[in-house]
Amino acid sequence: MLDAFYRENQPIVYGYLLSICGNPSLAEELTAEVFLRAVDKIHTYEPQYKPSTWLCTIGRNLYLNHCKKQSRTVPLTEELPCTAPSPETLYIQREQARAVLEAAGRLPPLPRRVLFLRIQGMSFRAIGQALEKSESWARVTFFRAKAKILEEMEESL
Repeated sequence: MLDAFYRENQPIVYGYLLSICGNPSLAEELTAEVFLRAVDKIHTYEPQYKPSTWLCTIGRNLYLNHCKKQSRTVPLTEELPCTAPSPETLYIQREQARAVLEAAGRLPPLPRRVLFLRIQGMSFRAIGQALEKSESWARVTFFRAKAKILEEMEESL
């Protein structure tokens, strides 16, 4: 049973992790860790969600933790860039992000879900698999959702 679960979900989890980290060996390492964590945390799984969605969430959190650890290990001899954006730039970026999120919130549920999965770094193939649709459906849905948001943004100017 666990073997079938692994064989069914491993390609989705690996593809997702590879798409967000871009490193095949790190993606393999994190994928293995995902399934170890899943066994330990099986009591937190909610059956109304697809297992691959739950596993990808675990994977995303593991990747973020990996990135945090990497950022803490910067050698002291390496100089970090000190280019902080101006308050005006930060304000404009925040307002633009808020407007995009509001426009995304007005999308129908399925295109909104595709959009957010893609923003999280999931590949079109993995999105299609997670939503039981084709890769091309995921691409078309994403680009239509993005076009709709851009259209709304242009109208508000």
